[in-house]
Amino acid sequence: MNKFFRFFNVIILVFLITSLRAQDLFKMTDPLPIDKNVITGKLDNGITYYVRHNSEPKNRAELTLVVNAGSVFEDDDQRGLAHMCEHMAFNGTKNFPKHALIEYLESIGMKFGADLNAYTSFDETVYMIEVPLDSTAYLDKGLQVIYDWACNVSYEDQEIDNERGVIYEEWRLGRGAQERMMRQTFPTLLYKSKYAKRLPIGDTTVFMHCTYDKLKNFYKDWYRPDLQAVIVVGDFDAQEVANKVKEMFSKIPKRKEKRHHEYPDIPNHKETLVKVVTDKEAPNTVVQIFYKHDMKVVKTYADYKNTIAEQLFLDMINRRLSEITMKPTTPFAYGMNLYTHFLGKKDAYMSFAISKNDKIKETIKTLLEENERVKQHGFTKTEFERAKKAYMKAMEKTYNERNKINSKRFVSEYQQNFGVTKHPIPGIETEYDLTKKFLPQITLDNVNELINKMITDSNMVVIVQAPEKKDIKVPTEGEVEEIIKTVRTEKLDAYQDNVLNKPLIADKITPGKVVKKTKNKDLETIEWILSNGIKVILKPTDFKDDEIKMKAYSWGGYSLYPLKDNISARYCTEVMNQSGLGEYNNVDLQKYLADKTINLNTYIGRETEGLSGTSSVKDFETMLQLTYLFFTHPRYDKEAYEAYIVRQKSLLENQSADPQNVWRDSIGTTLNQNNPYEKPLTIELLNQIDFKRVNTIFRERFEDPASFTFFFDGNINIKKVKPLIEKYLGGLPADNNGEKYKDLEIRFPNKIIDKPVVKGKDSKSLVYMIFPGTFTDNLENRIFIQAISDILTDKLLDEIREKEAITYS
Repeated sequence: MNKFFRFFNVIILVFLITSLRAQDLFKMTDPLPIDKNVITGKLDNGITYYVRHNSEPKNRAELTLVVNAGSVFEDDDQRGLAHMCEHMAFNGTKNFPKHALIEYLESIGMKFGADLNAYTSFDETVYMIEVPLDSTAYLDKGLQVIYDWACNVSYEDQEIDNERGVIYEEWRLGRGAQERMMRQTFPTLLYKSKYAKRLPIGDTTVFMHCTYDKLKNFYKDWYRPDLQAVIVVGDFDAQEVANKVKEMFSKIPKRKEKRHHEYPDIPNHKETLVKVVTDKEAPNTVVQIFYKHDMKVVKTYADYKNTIAEQLFLDMINRRLSEITMKPTTPFAYGMNLYTHFLGKKDAYMSFAISKNDKIKETIKTLLEENERVKQHGFTKTEFERAKKAYMKAMEKTYNERNKINSKRFVSEYQQNFGVTKHPIPGIETEYDLTKKFLPQITLDNVNELINKMITDSNMVVIVQAPEKKDIKVPTEGEVEEIIKTVRTEKLDAYQDNVLNKPLIADKITPGKVVKKTKNKDLETIEWILSNGIKVILKPTDFKDDEIKMKAYSWGGYSLYPLKDNISARYCTEVMNQSGLGEYNNVDLQKYLADKTINLNTYIGRETEGLSGTSSVKDFETMLQLTYLFFTHPRYDKEAYEAYIVRQKSLLENQSADPQNVWRDSIGTTLNQNNPYEKPLTIELLNQIDFKRVNTIFRERFEDPASFTFFFDGNINIKKVKPLIEKYLGGLPADNNGEKYKDLEIRFPNKIIDKPVVKGKDSKSLVYMIFPGTFTDNLENRIFIQAISDILTDKLLDEIREKEAITYS
């Protein structure tokens, strides 16, 4: 008897243990696991490697070299040389002299800039190449390139001198209002830190005149195995490639004498720092509030759980800011909050807004008040539940698409894991399981407890950047400080989370039927004609596992309206897309859709109008319901219209001061020969938008669904989508009027035009040349034209960048 019960108990115990998932067998203080799909380790010389098989895109490999040293590691007489080292990697290595590296990679179909590139930041320098895997030799050569970058860059004197001019042009290209204001605000934002004096582009007096040895010394000091990682992700045998990486990169000698490597500190400060700057060419008024914190390294399960709570916090407070922008009284066009790695060993919670010119103080006050409101009252239960559903939905979509993740994303994750943040890489499967486990455990109190840790009085910085104009009253730094003091002592009302509990569609829909079916074997599509005349074309694809795309169009567009209605017609769908649908205004609708993966908008173009959207497979029906409502119950919301006008004005009021914007508009108006139907939007034109005409035009363009053709592609189950399409599209009232578009006679100029655009105070220029022509539009000719374009691009780069060094791009 006892033996039997002991045996039975053992069986039960074994069953229970094997029923537990690995993620349940841990302590919260245990370190997070590393994704089993990545082969990673550290060689004896100190080099870290990450190798992973991934077949998106197929027959391609991403190769990356990360150097944990950027501009902040420069000495005073090396400012700009970290960036110059990056440039020199493309100007000759031991195995690829001169420009042989670029020539080789372009010979196998890769393009400089798109598939071969690099960048320098404050904390790191990163080199990236993508190679085809048609031959193993391509991957081997790619690894050789990475190896040479790590330890064999040539630094020939003539090549160094040639590159100085290219970097100077890059420096010149980056100049402008944003750069000038950044240089003024950085000393405040990066309080008494070396970072404030180490912008990656550097100092022209240094990189234009430095000795060859100064440059080589930076490479020698910081391009060393213990500061480097090799990342290889692609459609290959991971173990085989990992063996190649270990064999090749083990040959780099270990450094015995090394300069001390440590990210500089950004000192803490108790007082709130304020900096207000203006510039005559500033395109927008921007308010930024930073709450800096010591960096949190996510190492354990408890740390990971805390990051979920942080994301719930951000979701809720951002939805509140979004709600404010939907009101006509909004002082800003756009606002958001985020919590992210800042620089070095600092993280930051940031509040950001693009303000109206005459509402700068109100914008500062609103951002501060919304942060203070959550400090005083926390979040509501309904907000919290909605945020949890939205977070789970986003994680589910990522998990469902885990076999379609692009290799670049894995590279980015491993790069962060090696860098200063030591970002964890448990893998999407583990993250999905942990989210399912932790999300129900996180309480509203857990999230509310984070508020005082995020929003602090110490280490706070407020930055205001505004246009320098006579009619703009920019607050002084003292006035900003007074606003901060006032808000800190205010007693604010709690946020009221009003939720509309009504059916999305109140109509009783009578479904239509598919009355005609056609298959196109060449295109692998299925065509249906519905009983109300709507044409539907479906193409099941496997590009994504959890996505269905929809596009619909009908002929007409704004070409059918007289000039006096042009602006109302061109921008009417921007108003309607932000007005809600049926009984739901936009705020209510966004709350309803919070836990759904849907993006759907209408448009009116020059010759067509239509809809464009995507959804998850599960939310496909909801996307069709929204489509039904756009045709049958569009919402004409005066408040949404007024809010749109206010936001657009705040974005447009300084555009004429921005040289880049003037340049773009000049190109457009020149090419369309100042056609009155294609004028770029200005405040004067914005004032011509008429609310009643917006409503009428939208109704006219979308009153006849039978004139539309709908396209669906993605993970489509034909049997499951058929009754849904028959109901929500087939059930639409329709009357096929068969409208056509009107030719607005927008033609390319028939003569040579040489138009100088003089704008801006920086010594820089842009050149745009376009050559018209006619050709027979077929695949062969398109390939020929692309080939000609590539050849000319190569010749231009060789002549005006490499030989003459008079341009960056």
